[in-house]
Amino acid sequence: MHYSRGVHRACVSLGLVAALTGLAAADGIAIVGGSPRSIGRAGTNTVGDDGGGALLVNPAAIARREGTRIQLGLAIEDDSIVWDPVDPAGPIARDQSGPSLLPLVAVVGSIGSWVIGAGVMTSGVTDRALRDPRDVPRAEDLNAAFEYRYSGIAAAIRRDTLTLGVARRLGDAIAVGVSGGGSRVRVSETRRLWAGFAGISDVGDPKRDVELAMAGEDAFVPSLTAGLLIAPIESPMELAVSVAWTARTEIEGDVGATGTSGGPIVRLTAPHASLAFKQPVSVRAGARYLGDRFVLELGGDLWLASHSARRASWTLDGVRVVDPSTVGVDLVGMPSRLSLRTHGAIRGALDVELIPGFLWATGGYAYTIGSTTQRRLSPTFGDLGGHTVALGVEGTAGGVTFTIGWSRTLATRRSGGDELSLDNPFGAGDAAVASGTFDATFDQLGVLLDLQLDAPD
Repeated sequence: MHYSRGVHRACVSLGLVAALTGLAAADGIAIVGGSPRSIGRAGTNTVGDDGGGALLVNPAAIARREGTRIQLGLAIEDDSIVWDPVDPAGPIARDQSGPSLLPLVAVVGSIGSWVIGAGVMTSGVTDRALRDPRDVPRAEDLNAAFEYRYSGIAAAIRRDTLTLGVARRLGDAIAVGVSGGGSRVRVSETRRLWAGFAGISDVGDPKRDVELAMAGEDAFVPSLTAGLLIAPIESPMELAVSVAWTARTEIEGDVGATGTSGGPIVRLTAPHASLAFKQPVSVRAGARYLGDRFVLELGGDLWLASHSARRASWTLDGVRVVDPSTVGVDLVGMPSRLSLRTHGAIRGALDVELIPGFLWATGGYAYTIGSTTQRRLSPTFGDLGGHTVALGVEGTAGGVTFTIGWSRTLATRRSGGDELSLDNPFGAGDAAVASGTFDATFDQLGVLLDLQLDAPD
C-alpha cells in the first residue's frame, strides 16, 4: 500500500488525541478523537491520518506508509463556557480555567507487510472552573453572584494513554488494523448542594449550602480499536471505517467538604468517593479523493452511548451532614454532572498544494451534535456541540514533515439544565437549579513533527 498522485506530501503521521471533551472538546466530554494533524482539518482524520493518532482512530491507516517514523507533537486546548442567568440582573459566569496541554510521542515501523505502532499520549482533557463561591465571605451575597453554584462549580477529566497497534496490507488495495490501549483516567468535580428543611429555611438559602470536592482516578482503563482501509493504487478514491470500544471507567478517590458558618457542617470520617461511568462505542467512516493538486476528505463519526450513561453519581462513604439543629444524615451519594448520550458529527477537509513537493494549505469544517442532552446541561460537564472551522499548513523536506493547525468551535447557544436539582440530603424541599443559558467556544492549536528515519525498500 502506498501513496498515489503525490499524496505522500499531504499526509503526516503524528497523532495526538483530544477529547471532551471537551469538555468540552469538540467531540464531546471525555470522548477520544482528533490529532495535531487533524486540528487544521476540523477533526477529519479517519482516512488520512496514518500516525500516532491513527492508533486510536483507525489503526489500519498506519499501513499506508513503510519505514520507521518517530512522531513528536503537542496540542493546546482552551475551552471557555459561559453561563448567562435568566434573570437579566444576574452576572454572567465565565470559565476561569486555563489552557490544557496534550503531548504525544509515537513510533511506527514496518516489517514486511506488517506495520507496528506504539504511542504514549494525553488522549483527552476536559477542565472547567467557574469562580468558587468560597471567594465571597458572606453567604447572603451568594444568590446574586453565584446562581450557578448548584449546577456545578468545577470539573476535570484527563486521560493519559499508552497504545499499541498493528496493521497488515492485504494486496495492493486493502489494509486492516487493530490496536489496544490502557489509560489512566483522572476525574475531579466540585459541587454544591442545599442542605435544609422547607418551611424552616427558604429553599436555596445560601446559608444552608454545603460544598463537596471529589477527586480520584482509575489507573487502567482498557480500550480496543479496529479499522479497515481501502486504497486501490489505480483509483483516486480511498475509503475507511473503524470501531472503537472503551471499558467502563471506575474512579476511586477522596472527598473534601465545607459547610456554612451558622449553617450545616460536614463531618468526615475516613472519607472515600467513587464514580463509575461508561464511554460510548465510536464508529467512524470516511472517504478521500486524491487530486493532482488537492486532497478532499469527508467523514462522519457516531458515538453510541448506553442509556445509563446519561446519569452518573458519586458514591460516598464517611461523609455526614449535620444541621444546626443537630439533625444529621449520612451522605451516601452525590449526582455528578457528567452526562453522555448518543451523538454524532459530520466533517470535511480540503488540502491544496501551494508549493509543489513542499507546502500544503489545509482547511476544514465540522458540525457536532452535543454529547449532553439539553435538560442535563451544566457549566462543568455540559457539551453543546456546534460548528468548527479550521486552518493549517503542512510541509515536507528531507524526511521531516511538520504540521501546524488551528481550529475554533462555536457552540450552539441554548438554555437547559432543568433536570438538575439542589440535591438536598435531607430530602424535603428539594428543587430545580436556577435556570440559565449556555454558550461556549473551544480553541485548539496543534504542532507536530514526523521524522522518517529510513526510506522504504
